[in-house]
Amino acid sequence: MADFLVGCFKSGSPLKTIVTAMLLLSVVGLASCHRNRAWQNIPVTQHSNPTSSTSSNTNYSACKIGEEDAAGMNGDLRTDVHAVLDYSTTVARMLKEEKFEELDCLADHSRSTEERFPGGMWKLHELYKSVSSPVPYPRHATQEDWDALLQRLQDWVTARPKSVAARIALASAYIGYAADARGDDDANTVSQSGWKLFRERTAEAKRILEESSSLPTKCPEWYVIMQQVAQNEGWSEAKTRGLYDQAIQFEPGYYYYARVLASNLLPKWGGEPGATEKFVQQAADRIGGEQGDILYFQVASANSVMCACESDPHLSLARIERGFEASEKLYGVSMLNLNRIAFLAALSRLSDELFADKAFARIGDQWDEETWTMENDFELAKTAASFLGEREALVQAADANMKTPEGLRYKVSFEKPYKELAKQCVRLSDSDVGTFMTLTRVGANGMIDDVRIASTSGVAVCLYEKLRALQQEKAMPFPRPPKPAYWVRLDLGWAELAPLAAKSAPSK
Repeated sequence: MADFLVGCFKSGSPLKTIVTAMLLLSVVGLASCHRNRAWQNIPVTQHSNPTSSTSSNTNYSACKIGEEDAAGMNGDLRTDVHAVLDYSTTVARMLKEEKFEELDCLADHSRSTEERFPGGMWKLHELYKSVSSPVPYPRHATQEDWDALLQRLQDWVTARPKSVAARIALASAYIGYAADARGDDDANTVSQSGWKLFRERTAEAKRILEESSSLPTKCPEWYVIMQQVAQNEGWSEAKTRGLYDQAIQFEPGYYYYARVLASNLLPKWGGEPGATEKFVQQAADRIGGEQGDILYFQVASANSVMCACESDPHLSLARIERGFEASEKLYGVSMLNLNRIAFLAALSRLSDELFADKAFARIGDQWDEETWTMENDFELAKTAASFLGEREALVQAADANMKTPEGLRYKVSFEKPYKELAKQCVRLSDSDVGTFMTLTRVGANGMIDDVRIASTSGVAVCLYEKLRALQQEKAMPFPRPPKPAYWVRLDLGWAELAPLAAKSAPSK
């Protein structure tokens, strides 16, 4: 975090609590790399895109889907972070029960209506993820799991030979199967047999996709899987970009294309430094307006693009924020999007610290495991956001006071006794103190109501302790403020503390 608050006290608050808060802040963001990975209070209402359907309660009777399955797919993502997981679990169960006709109908409906979850996530993409994964996150699939999945998908292809969904799902499964052969370790640790299986399974995915291209029904997910084939086979940049251009020409709003390419361009996959940042900006600018900003947010929030790792690209936080707001305005509230924007805000330490705090406040206890990995990480980030968000609110209040004529006059009279206290704490050996911010709330009679000091230097700690002692003594060290509970901000640095230290130094 940018600054640590060495002190914040109200009458009766123990110093131990303050130290605990400091320690909490010092560890937020330092946990091991996560597996995965603004602001106004928008009411929880549903918005519709003129060209797509966004619904939290779809009627599945047209696809002859039973009540139990329909209930599992009709969760409300606006209020329930597990709605997508419930949808995925239901779809995966339908595959196990060999409900191939219903699955085809579901895919056709989602594709033709461009149906989305609240927040803008395409249901079609989630359907393919659900039927091409052998086990749900975070379980690790065994060979038996892969064999069972591939057989079921092949049975779907055999039972419905004209189904494009069955073939794309099978190809997607082979891409996952190839990744399983490679493993998660560095490339130089993969065995020759592992690489052989990786290439063979990728080739099978490619063959299935090429075979499916002759079917009359075309599907946007086809390009997503072929992009993954391109990455596995190491296509040239020109050929890879050509595939991307074909994809967005086919379905401009399917933002998963940009996610895959943005991830593939990261240095950890052989891309040039800055290539992902440049591509994401160009892709968003190509669309322009709010839709371009939405694309920017959707790419930034992808688990494969930003994961709190050293290789994360340096994307524009302001544009991520605009994209989130535009997405919520157009497609409605999504608990998953709220988790992702809170994660990005906590990760990136936005200058507007109220942003992250408001995000966490709206999430409540609806934390997403795939975003945060562990609940403890979520709670730590939430605590830090609340702490820093409160500080930012106080900074804004103090800055607003100092913009008034009476506030400017008061600051002059306030500074003198405050710096006299600081003088008692400075030493010539403290030259590395830097600049730090102090926030003091002065009561109607000049007493100290509350203090915040953003530093862990010896000077700051000493100053804090002196102010705390004055508060406990109910002393009135400052003049009466223009109004009660008056916040005053002072930024102290070595340039002005040094003369005080020189004066207080013992003469030789």
